[in-house]
Amino acid sequence: MSSIHFQSKPHASYFPFFMQTQPQPYFPSTREPLLLGLLTLFCFFAFTYNLGEVPPYHADENFYVTSTRNMVDSGDYITPMYHDKKRFAKPVLFYWLVAASYKTFGINLFSARLVSAFFGTLCIPLVYILARRMFDGRTAIISALLLPGCYLHFQIARWAITDMTMNFFVMLAFYFFIRGLQDKSDQNTPYCLAYLCMGIGFMIKGPPAILIPALGVGGFILILRDWKKLSQLRLGYGTVILLAIILPWFVTMLNIHGDEFKNHILGAELRDRMVHDIPFSFYYFGVTLRYYLPWSLFFIAALAVRFGFTSIIPSETSSEKRYFASLPGKLKIRYRELTEEDNQPFLFCVLWILGPLLLFTLFRIEHSRYMLPVSPAIAMITAHFLSQLIDSPNSFQQRIFKIPFYLTIIFYFLIVTVTGVAVLALNPAFPVPLALMVQSTLGLCMPALIFLLYKSRKYFPMTIALAVIQIIILTSLSGDALSFFNRHPMKAFSMQILADPQTDKRIGLYQLGSHRARMGVLTGLPSLKLNNPEEVKRFIQSGKNIYIVMRQSDWQNKFPDLHLVLQSTDSGWKKSHMDQDKINELLKDGLKPHLKELSENYVLLKAGNQG
Repeated sequence: MSSIHFQSKPHASYFPFFMQTQPQPYFPSTREPLLLGLLTLFCFFAFTYNLGEVPPYHADENFYVTSTRNMVDSGDYITPMYHDKKRFAKPVLFYWLVAASYKTFGINLFSARLVSAFFGTLCIPLVYILARRMFDGRTAIISALLLPGCYLHFQIARWAITDMTMNFFVMLAFYFFIRGLQDKSDQNTPYCLAYLCMGIGFMIKGPPAILIPALGVGGFILILRDWKKLSQLRLGYGTVILLAIILPWFVTMLNIHGDEFKNHILGAELRDRMVHDIPFSFYYFGVTLRYYLPWSLFFIAALAVRFGFTSIIPSETSSEKRYFASLPGKLKIRYRELTEEDNQPFLFCVLWILGPLLLFTLFRIEHSRYMLPVSPAIAMITAHFLSQLIDSPNSFQQRIFKIPFYLTIIFYFLIVTVTGVAVLALNPAFPVPLALMVQSTLGLCMPALIFLLYKSRKYFPMTIALAVIQIIILTSLSGDALSFFNRHPMKAFSMQILADPQTDKRIGLYQLGSHRARMGVLTGLPSLKLNNPEEVKRFIQSGKNIYIVMRQSDWQNKFPDLHLVLQSTDSGWKKSHMDQDKINELLKDGLKPHLKELSENYVLLKAGNQG
């Protein structure tokens, strides 16, 4: 059995290859670092494209951007503060990283998001290293191509939140655990480095950074029943390392804030997240399918092939009684095959995915970003499936491959069609970015190119084309389309508020909860949610330099007597149900005749009796 060599000296491999022999590489191994370097630079550009220009879409960005700005201004790098409120929700390390970015590149949205973009980029060579150690060079290259094209990975790499940074250290922890399982000569160092990464990840986002690697590695050892490996994990060293990293900040916070900090951790961060009425939900299974398109289609095909689902499908000639009688034996055989050495890398990746799926299903709060840690494992399983297809173009894998391939062609065609129609519809009313028009036009050729490569059985160039096209599409959608299609007035209003030389400005948003976080991120000022007219009146009387944002209709109908001075107006899309009749009207008439009924006007007001 071939073993994986990552060092100059030979070492025993716990993870052999899936196949008995190495697949023939498409590129010489000497060119792999160059290709990986070019891909990494390309993805860094994609992650940072228009990074500071895209308006905030995730509410949590407001907390991290503003709290870190307060941290830099105040010089208090221990207790994160969201305006005048203590923020205990997450440990402090991510705030420090954003603060370092602020110090280097200035205090702005780009700098805050750059941390996630940087670590999202580092994940690409890291998944290559992981796949090369567990599988082979070609699978490694394909994994590095697929990962940045996973929507969840791409999008979170452009958000100023903790998840991507933690994900990098979770990946790094998995890598060192794999080294420890592989290397017979030196197990202390890899395991200690794994625990170090888990501790750093914990100080970024909390317990998931420890639980996810623990569930993956522990589940792998449990399935194999290799108790010797369990005793070799250096759990004692690990506990000491984790406590040495985690305790100093927590003890400091307990000394400073006492029961206030303790009660928040035990209540909001533990009890409130775990206790809920729904014992089980398929939400995260749906997330794994939706947010990894189109790769999730190939991932499902890979699972079908590797788990041998087709071998347990009843044949037309078999009776129902005979089928169910033989099913336990077939499943037992499949289980034994999955635990064999050749299948252990695949099994490890599956358990890597199952850990977060089961863990976060227990949580009361459901967020799609919680599935980010499964992206490397999905990329590697899918990449190995595609690598096998290149070696065996006439195999059963090729027949299975047709299903996700044609679905992907349809997927791209729908994206391009919808984007193109939207651009054509909006172009008379709004100036469409040139990049969006060019990429929409080029996108029409993408399915055709992929199809031609497929028909020519040039599977590796086809895989590269698929991956690059996916990254380009996501770059266009995230960097151009989101800011263009999602009209909102907060950017213009925030610029006007910041231009006001008065200090101690405060902002209230009346029944505009979705815009409050955006205003907070863009201005760095307190942005209060106002739910009723009485709260508006009290807010106006609460101090000087008061700004209020609301719908123009609310201002005219509900507050005609308040002394509010109009500063500016803007418009955005009105939330309304689009039935088939309305869609047909838009397709027939174009957007411009219906623009007024689909738009909603907003106003920026200032209390008139304030300086």
